[in-house]
Amino acid sequence: LQDFSGFMYRQLYEHPAVLDANHEAVALMRGLFLHYVKHPDAMGRKARERIPEEGLMRTVCDYVAGCTDRYALEECQKYGIGA
Repeated sequence: LQDFSGFMYRQLYEHPAVLDANHEAVALMRGLFLHYVKHPDAMGRKARERIPEEGLMRTVCDYVAGCTDRYALEECQKYGIGA
């Protein structure tokens, strides 16, 4: 089991191509998070309605976490995040 786990980390999880893609994805999500913090009106109505009770940061965090990959990429493109 340890041999398999080590193999998976070396060949997949920590492979440079995977790490680069992960770092890029994290940067995009961070940019999207910061955008919504500055422009909460850009989020959906239901999310905006949660701000008074749950706070801006928690609401934005949940909103970004709930984005599909496709939607997050479309939003990044729409707002020039990562361009």
